[in-house]
Amino acid sequence: MSSLSLRTFTTIKIGGSAERILKLKDLHELQEPLPQPIRVLGNGSNILIDDEGLKGTVIVVRDFPPSEPEILEDTKEAVTLKVSGGNYLPTLCRWASRHGLSGCEYMVGVPGTVGGAIVQNAGANEQEMSQILISADVLDLKTQKLKTYSAAEAKLTYRHSSFKEKEDQLIVSAKIRLQKKPTPQIEAQISKNLAYRKEKTPYAMPSLGSIFTRLPGANKDEWIYPGKLIEDAGLKDFQIGGAQVSKIHANYIVNTGDATFDDVLALIEEVEKIVFESSGVKLQREILIWSDRD
Repeated sequence: MSSLSLRTFTTIKIGGSAERILKLKDLHELQEPLPQPIRVLGNGSNILIDDEGLKGTVIVVRDFPPSEPEILEDTKEAVTLKVSGGNYLPTLCRWASRHGLSGCEYMVGVPGTVGGAIVQNAGANEQEMSQILISADVLDLKTQKLKTYSAAEAKLTYRHSSFKEKEDQLIVSAKIRLQKKPTPQIEAQISKNLAYRKEKTPYAMPSLGSIFTRLPGANKDEWIYPGKLIEDAGLKDFQIGGAQVSKIHANYIVNTGDATFDDVLALIEEVEKIVFESSGVKLQREILIWSDRD
């Protein structure tokens, strides 16, 4: 096992080690044989990792070159960029704003990477990755072959993509298109988005972000929000061990200081059970769970 702990690479601060933890800065590092299976970890903002450890290799992607977005096309109304899969979303948001480019404003409060955002089709405040993605360059870690997937092939839907269940694929870079807008207008939206996240979510506490996805309602354009279901079930502030349903937003589970993998998983399962009993709705998880227990 590696001497490193994966907890330091996750936003909820939970996770054990792995046989090999590779902090990727250069794709050439992947030429050597690696213990199997191989998993790819972006900023660790939506993955619950077993603190008993994992088999195989975890590749931690932290903005390998090119980190500076590359301008591929510049028209009167829009700019097409190539961005690194490891690019940190808030950093890309600020870069785009400085250059008068809109489409990344929601990223300011999302502690993830471009690659992770594509896998999850991350979004907030009426924006999401599917609205700007043109294509993604993806390395198959089994075959070592690089393939370009169009946005259509990536099949981005609400908090999902064709990559979500494929742990051995590494999103190296992406091509995105952003619209031109005055920087003050973009900055105003960024400030509004950030203020909302700080007020309405447990922004300063270790968490996994939203635990469950919203669900389609009975009518078109109608949604069932998990946070409301959880709150209506009386579970806001409910706690198991060091894991707690957030007092601020019930669709977040926070680490109060000493939460374990078992605490969080038990809390998720209990929330699912009680919400189903009280509302008849089966919640759908947005997060991923990594564990090799039998």
